[in-house]
Amino acid sequence: MNDPIKLPTNRETSVVTPEHVMLRFQTAGLGSRAAAQLIDTVLLSLVNLTVFVLFILVEIGKSNWFLETETDSEKWAMAIVVLFVFVFNFGYFLVLESFWSGQTVGKRLMGLRVIRDNGQPVTFLASAIRNLFRIVDGLPTGYFLGAIVSFFHPQDKRIGDLVAGTVVVSEGGAKNGLRNKPSTHLSHAGMVSTSLTLDERQKQKFTREDWQLLTSFLERMKSLSPDKRKELASQLVNLYTTKLELAVDRQELADPVAFLQQLHQVLRQEWQLGAR
Repeated sequence: MNDPIKLPTNRETSVVTPEHVMLRFQTAGLGSRAAAQLIDTVLLSLVNLTVFVLFILVEIGKSNWFLETETDSEKWAMAIVVLFVFVFNFGYFLVLESFWSGQTVGKRLMGLRVIRDNGQPVTFLASAIRNLFRIVDGLPTGYFLGAIVSFFHPQDKRIGDLVAGTVVVSEGGAKNGLRNKPSTHLSHAGMVSTSLTLDERQKQKFTREDWQLLTSFLERMKSLSPDKRKELASQLVNLYTTKLELAVDRQELADPVAFLQQLHQVLRQEWQLGAR
């Protein structure tokens, strides 16, 4: 008897940074993506319904509305409402993904994010392309074609992602079970005592790519030799202290891993809960 075909349930995509550190992202499966899409769809439907109800109420409020023939102004008003609904429904995904770090309301609640294949944030053009192809992914109805392609693709990509060069990934360290739990080592790192403080300007300088690099190192440093661990940690300390304009003393330079753990603790509330 032939063994049944097993499809991977936890698929990943990886990116090597310029610092020669490999970042691994767990791709978002059909279940979490469908839940995020449902949330966004409900939100859009509520807005669309509200707009049309308000339009109808305004028209009904006019005198002799049932007896009068439709005027040119009313036709223009209806056309503007339809145009607004179309632009809002398309622009919702485009604008939020482009300017909200690859997330919509549904994706944020489900702990998902759109990024480019190289691990960089999604661009306006990439978001526009992937959302234009929603029309194709939705054929013949209910995102059937997109779901089939995503199910069999090794990185859970739908057609829009394939064309745009994007991938939807799951974020770690969430408040609830909808997202990945942080590793034991990172949880331990968050309990170290720290005297390190950052002002708001310094926190703004720390990008999502910086956070991913820091988290990746702390998660995987146990697999490195002591010499390699200290070498990479020293490089990261130099990178972050220069970028954040931090002054470090000799003790922190002597134990760069401890400094990185402190930095992780200071910034974890900014990043692990999807605050950005």
